[in-house]
Amino acid sequence: MTRLPLAWRPRLARAAGLTLVELMVVLAVLGVLAAVAMPLVEVTVKRSKELELRRSLRELREGIDRFKVEYDKARNKAKDAREPFVQRVSVDRTGYPLNLQELTETKIVRRTPRDPMAPETPWVTRSYSDSLDSSVTDARDVWDVRSSSTAKGLDGTTYNTW
Repeated sequence: MTRLPLAWRPRLARAAGLTLVELMVVLAVLGVLAAVAMPLVEVTVKRSKELELRRSLRELREGIDRFKVEYDKARNKAKDAREPFVQRVSVDRTGYPLNLQELTETKIVRRTPRDPMAPETPWVTRSYSDSLDSSVTDARDVWDVRSSSTAKGLDGTTYNTW
């Protein structure tokens, strides 16, 4: 076994670890990378919630339209009218569901999706007889739905106008 000269021994002992300066540089680089990535993550999360809102609104609006078609079949006494709709036929109804729960009761939708922008508040509904520019509904039926959130989306519009 050969012994190393004394001049080489401290250099080998020092090479086994990192200095404090090297650790500080690595932490500074990681901090800069995290600071750059955070806004991108926030935009990505907001974009995914907006996509979920669009899908939920589409599902509800298509369900309302399917309800109207099935109700009109029952009103016209079509052979392929479904029984839950035959029972709901009435002279004073417009053919739209009375509330969102009626969509699930008639199995038009499996469940009422939640509003991802305002999960603790219910959907805002508009009746067929309501004025288009009115924010107040007479709640006779559900002709349209929208989010109750007043926050702005990535495109600059508020979610309750979608």
